[in-house]
Amino acid sequence: MSVKALMIRLSAALLLGVGGAQAVTLAGYAELPADTFAPGPASGAWRDGLRGQARFQGQPVQGFSGVQFAPDGTYLFLSDNGYGAKNNSADYLLRLYRLTLTPKTAPTGTGKVEVGAFIQLRDPERRVPWAIVNEASPERLLTGADFDPEGFVVAPDGTLWVGDEFGPYLLHFSADGVLLDAPMPTPNLPGLPTLTGRPPLVIAHRGSSGTRPEHTLEAYRVAIEAGADFIEPDLVVTKDGVLVARHEPVMAVLDGSGKVTEATTDVATRPEFAGRVKTKNLDGQDVTGYWIEDFTLAELKTLRAVERLPALRGRTFDGQFEVPTLSEIIALIRDTETRTGRRVGIYPETKHPTFMTAQAGVNTSQLVIDTLKKEGFTDPARVFIQSFETGNLRDLHATIMPAAGVKLPLVQLLGGQTGAPYDLTARKDPRRNTDLTTPEGLRDIATYASGIGPSKGWIIDGKGQTTDFVTRAHAAGLLVHPYTFRNEPTFLPAQYANNPEAEMRQAILAGVDGLFTDFPATGAKVVAEYAAPEVRSPQHPAFTQGASSGAATLGSSGGFEGLTLSPDGKTLHALLEKTVAGDAPGQLRLHAIDLATRRWTLTGRYPLDAPGNAIGDITPVNASELIVIERDGGSGDAARTKRLYRLSLTDRNADGTLKKTLLADLLNIADPQGLAPSTTGGVFRFPYVTIENVIVLDATTVLVANDNNYPGTGGRGAAVKDTNEFIWLKLDAPLTLAPGVGRR
Repeated sequence: MSVKALMIRLSAALLLGVGGAQAVTLAGYAELPADTFAPGPASGAWRDGLRGQARFQGQPVQGFSGVQFAPDGTYLFLSDNGYGAKNNSADYLLRLYRLTLTPKTAPTGTGKVEVGAFIQLRDPERRVPWAIVNEASPERLLTGADFDPEGFVVAPDGTLWVGDEFGPYLLHFSADGVLLDAPMPTPNLPGLPTLTGRPPLVIAHRGSSGTRPEHTLEAYRVAIEAGADFIEPDLVVTKDGVLVARHEPVMAVLDGSGKVTEATTDVATRPEFAGRVKTKNLDGQDVTGYWIEDFTLAELKTLRAVERLPALRGRTFDGQFEVPTLSEIIALIRDTETRTGRRVGIYPETKHPTFMTAQAGVNTSQLVIDTLKKEGFTDPARVFIQSFETGNLRDLHATIMPAAGVKLPLVQLLGGQTGAPYDLTARKDPRRNTDLTTPEGLRDIATYASGIGPSKGWIIDGKGQTTDFVTRAHAAGLLVHPYTFRNEPTFLPAQYANNPEAEMRQAILAGVDGLFTDFPATGAKVVAEYAAPEVRSPQHPAFTQGASSGAATLGSSGGFEGLTLSPDGKTLHALLEKTVAGDAPGQLRLHAIDLATRRWTLTGRYPLDAPGNAIGDITPVNASELIVIERDGGSGDAARTKRLYRLSLTDRNADGTLKKTLLADLLNIADPQGLAPSTTGGVFRFPYVTIENVIVLDATTVLVANDNNYPGTGGRGAAVKDTNEFIWLKLDAPLTLAPGVGRR
């Protein structure tokens, strides 16, 4: 190698600027002119969904989005969906083209691309269950308005598997292009680390208390309509022994001057009850106000609910709603179920059991079970009973429920990390909440409870970092239902930038099994992202043909940009181009599909360098490694990220994503021979917005090609139509190839 060539290589290596990256050299170059056409009907008549005059007398060959070897030394290239969008491509026919590639390998050489026969993708056997463009024709040729093919493989049996972005779907074709099976939808495989593997429950904290006065039938009704799985009544007892829903036994708190500092009813405005003010010791604190246990149910029914946080939530609904009983809440649930078919559960909290026993002479735990049994609402799938104290839950588990012939799941609530359950404090037990959350403490809770309900600070710390609390609780067999998620900026830590959904998603990805929220509509929206049975893009036919009112869970055309086959020919690897709603930004799901069983699993998540990037293609290296193209949305001088990464299927980063290593920077390729016409100063750049083809030729050589988005421009100049460029890249260090990988 000459000194000049060596210096160019060293310069390219330094410019890469990423540890472990290889300096790659352009070993071959060829290009296909932009205006290259194949036989077929005139095309290009559609623009923005409107049909005009055809722009092209034939079918453009280009727009390649996948490459595989053909057995005779040629290559098969998959055409993209056409003219850049579903509504522009109804006359673009989906094909695989056979290309013969001859690279330019010396300054005096010539690169050549010859277009041979093509395979037309079609559905004559009517496997597609919705209307396609050529619905009525016998051949039913598939077009870019039907599917957006972005990757393909040739299976060991000779059939073709194609990855689509519109569904996203997997499509299975015969070797000559006939669709063999109905399009396979993409299952939603969130891989959530919940105890059961199911999406978390949405628990309406005091009803939809962010939008209606808390603990009213209206707050519960709105919560049910918003999609809550459970509604939560805090239960206290009246003077005549009836359970009613209030957050505290005191319904209006007064300061030393007699001013109301917090209230959930209008009792302080009722002169007939002025003499009911009392000071009582509530869990070690003297509190002055109006107490539920000093009022009969009939007296309470004359009062009306008011907003507890009026400065934040207003007073629009003050004075409209009664204080409901537990029986009335159950009646509301049953009425809603009769009218709508929605089966929701109830999640009562026995408030201050020690206080209630001392002040009202009532065992509220017993009263809860008696009421639930009387109302016939004892299905363990629809009831959780919770408490901040421990003794009453132990009594429920050991004595009260067995005597009643009832077995319901119990949840130990957990306050802040400096606190302790009051019943322990009252009997001089020194244990604190931190003692209850040791491995031994959690195992002890699991002897009487099914779950634990911690304040959310146990799950996500003050720095916004996810803790190991959920993992430890799950290890003890406990469900985790943290509280309380609210939409208002007042309650949101700064790192969420006023986005309550982001906070919920972080908790869900931590593995929580349910979450308490004042805004169940928001909770239901976020959880639905994980509960949807399929991943769907906005171009999914369920949306475009009006068959579904659901929401897309994937960005526009964010489907299977990457599709490849394992070296043993048994497993498809399918990588989405965009992040599924609910997943961490910039993480892409990589699926494995067993060809024999058609079973899907989630291999892991690919971490993009930046959330706005996308992937372009994947190809195997060996059983545990793939090569991935990652690219930004820039082209020409604006291009910043066009890279090849080697992706491990077994090694993971600290955040659980799959580990990747930079293999080549496509904006910094050494070209000491000047093989490419655009090379400047010995450095070749590949600055196309879409680079969607990569395949391993041998241990030190890979072939890369772009999708030119015909008749797109910008890669080599604002007014220059993009060609398809084919580049052969020589790696400085060999890949560890599995048998069968590379040109055979």
